[in-house]
Amino acid sequence: MKVSAFTFIRNGEMLGYPFIESIQSALPIVDEFVIAVGKSEDQTLERIRSIPSNKIRIIETEWNEVMQDRGFVYAQQKMIAQFNCTGDWAFYLEGDEVLHEKDLNTIQDTMQRHLNNPEVEALYFDYYHFYGKP
Repeated sequence: MKVSAFTFIRNGEMLGYPFIESIQSALPIVDEFVIAVGKSEDQTLERIRSIPSNKIRIIETEWNEVMQDRGFVYAQQKMIAQFNCTGDWAFYLEGDEVLHEKDLNTIQDTMQRHLNNPEVEALYFDYYHFYGKP
């Protein structure tokens, strides 16, 4: 079983997203992590490049600012990353989402169990939203 993770990010540092922690949280259970990194005004790209993993594949992108309405540019960037995945599973994780280490074995076991099950198209997870000022 080969597992790909994918995401997109731009100005993650400036926006305060825990994108490094997000990426690192999935690395133990994936074979590759494809990241569409938009041209940023901060150190987002450099910070991703500094993660010590050969699983990360960066695709540098330009965002089409005309597509900002209704999240079209987000969908476009997400699809750029997803299209470049090569795994049996494509695990989407946003830059403000982090997997808990206690769930990694369960996630991996579930993907393995349903790998060849034609009735399973996707897995979904319960999650917590934390928001507000730190």
